[in-house]
Amino acid sequence: MKSRTDGGFGVIFDMDDVLVDSNKIIWNSFNKLLEPFKIHLSNNDIKQRLGNSLRDNINIWNKKHKLTLNLEEFSKKSWGIQLRSLEKMDVDKNLIALLETLKSNKILMGVGTSSQKFRADKILDILKIKDYFSAVITASDIINHKPNPDLFLEAAKRLGIPPEKCIVIEDAESGIEATKRGNMKSIGLLTKYNSKNNFDKADLIIKDFSELSYDKLKNLIQTKNAG
Repeated sequence: MKSRTDGGFGVIFDMDDVLVDSNKIIWNSFNKLLEPFKIHLSNNDIKQRLGNSLRDNINIWNKKHKLTLNLEEFSKKSWGIQLRSLEKMDVDKNLIALLETLKSNKILMGVGTSSQKFRADKILDILKIKDYFSAVITASDIINHKPNPDLFLEAAKRLGIPPEKCIVIEDAESGIEATKRGNMKSIGLLTKYNSKNNFDKADLIIKDFSELSYDKLKNLIQTKNAG
């Protein structure tokens, strides 16, 4: 495939708690479904599983608690609970400003999320930001999930940009690990479910998207290439 480095690099965004402030909504829905089994996921549990695909989390719960949860059924039920809250959410203005800046500089952008495809598509539609992204890669598109790099490598492949010229924005330690394994630059976004300690391997840590610009991202790539 011919490399498409129109703007010199590409940017790949994780979705939950990066493009949308959704982790609280997600884990509340999981707790509601796990409540009949007398299971409650604490903030510490969430921090440990942050970035995991639902498939991997269900495998962990089934093994740990001797359950027989079904991925498809659990996914549909939890999504029904989440959707009511997600439909009321507004998009981050600082995120839109960054997306517009990158678009104007011909930077190709993608989404790499551990979520299922139907869920990712709907959330991007709700936020009205889907058109910014040239590729949307989900848990449905790969076999090995984070911290394996497959998700982001597939995103880079579909964007037509070499991994070493991609920057990934993540909120989970497992996602940062995946970018390192994929030979990509990484940016850790701080949220209530993580801390700077989770981002020891990140190339940059931010509190919100107002801290990013085209020039800052460009310098991040150039720093890597110079090394």
